[in-house]
Order: sequence, then structure tokens, then C-alpha cells
Amino acid sequence: MGVITERRATGPGPGVRVNAAGRAAPLSDVWRYRGMLRSLVVRNLKVKYQRSALGFVWTFLNPLLSVGILAAVFSRVVRIPVPDYWAFLMSGYFTWNFTQQMLSTGTYVIAEHTGLRRSVAFPNEILILSAAVSRLVEFAIELVLVVVALVLLHHHGVPASYVLVPLLVVLQVVLAVGLVMPIATVSVFYSDVQHVLPIVLMMLFYVSPVFYPAQLVPGAFQPLFFLNPLAGLLTLFHVVLYEGRFPSPALLGGTAAGAVAIFAIGYAVFNRYKALFAEVV
Repeated sequence: MGVITERRATGPGPGVRVNAAGRAAPLSDVWRYRGMLRSLVVRNLKVKYQRSALGFVWTFLNPLLSVGILAAVFSRVVRIPVPDYWAFLMSGYFTWNFTQQMLSTGTYVIAEHTGLRRSVAFPNEILILSAAVSRLVEFAIELVLVVVALVLLHHHGVPASYVLVPLLVVLQVVLAVGLVMPIATVSVFYSDVQHVLPIVLMMLFYVSPVFYPAQLVPGAFQPLFFLNPLAGLLTLFHVVLYEGRFPSPALLGGTAAGAVAIFAIGYAVFNRYKALFAEVV
């Protein structure tokens, strides 16, 4: 085992302990680098919207156009039997979009910051969290607009179930980060992930209740269907936002337990191999 030494960070925050192999500080030390996390989030958002006349509007407009197309197809052509189908679609699509973009970020987030990692000592988890918080800022604005539309045009009031929205967002972030960590890890060693992930995301889109309710899945396949971690999360958003009612304890508890388990597994994989990142990228 390498000798533990002290290394002083030149960027925001105090020094971080590393061993001879370059292993970063444990997850508990991430809080010490909150200043660096904030700086990375601000930088991510500025870079994304620089030289853009409409700025955030594009982030909201792209998924909104997708919602419009899906709503037209599945309410007029295929005719999924869901009242106010546009409201149903909006209540879950932006959650899917958040997760999809997060998973895609995992394929390049480590390599993208190679120079920074070589010049400054900080926990590698900061890179994952900065991507998550950056996307969360955008999602929060999208969610406010979705909630306003549902309250005014669908429910004509504020359902009591909306008090659970912050909890659902927390579960969404925990699940997304848990999925991103192993993707980011494997992407460091194999560039094939960038080519495989779009195929996986396309398959995941169709086997997740993004544009159809989980109730349409035959009962015999429901247990298998809900092995998909996104199935429970999207159903929760549909129940709380679209239906305006409180979900069953089984659905809420099962989804929460699944999100925590996936995060634990994802972090275990990330933590196991992060010491090797500097040797590859």
C-alpha cells in the first residue's frame, strides 16, 4: 500500500489526502470542495449558453418540441387512452430528459477535465456532482414551468400531492448520479461507451413509461417492467404531477430504496477505479 502523503490543492478549498496511486479523498471530503463545485457549475452553465441569443430557452424549447410531436402522434394517430395526454406527457418527459442528458454526460465528463485533474488535487466525484447540479439548475426552471402549466390548464388548482415534488427531484438526482458513476468509470477505459450508450438510451426510452402509463403494461410483465429503475421514478412523477394524488407507500418506498441501492453500487464502482483515472486520461 502506498504511503499516505499530503498534497495541497492550488484551487478552491483545502488540501486533499492522496496516496501514491493518486487515490482521491473519500466522499465525505467532497463538502470541503463546495467552492470548487460552485465554480464548476457556474462555468458549465456559462460555457453552454455563451454566444447564444436565446440562452436557456433552447434548453426548454428542444424537449418541448419533442413533447409536442409525441403528443400529436400518440393522441391523434396511435391514440393512447389518457385524458389530457399533453399533461401526462409533460409530467414525465422532462424527468426522462434530465436522466438522458446526465447519462450522456458520463461518457466524457472525466476526460473533459484532464488538465484540471492534473493541475489541482480534488475528489473526482466533484466532476460528476458539478454536471448533476448544472443540469439540476436547468431542470428546476423547466419543472417550475411544467408545474405552472399543469396547475393552470390541467388541475385548475394546486393538488396537495405537489408537496412531494422536492422529494421526487432528490430521488431523481440520486438515481441519475448512481447511474452516471459507473458509466463515467467505464468510459475512461473504453471509448466504445460513447457509441453504445445512444443505443441503450433508445431502448430505455421505449421500455420506460415516458409516453405511456405503466398501467398499460400487462400485469404478468409488471414485476419485470419495474426492475427498470426509471419505471418507478417516472410513475411517481405521473401520479404526483399528472394525477394529482399521493403515490402508494410501496411505490414510493420501493423507488427510494432502488435509487439508494443504485447510488451505492455506482459509487462503489467509481471509488474502486478512480485512482486509475490519472494513468489513462
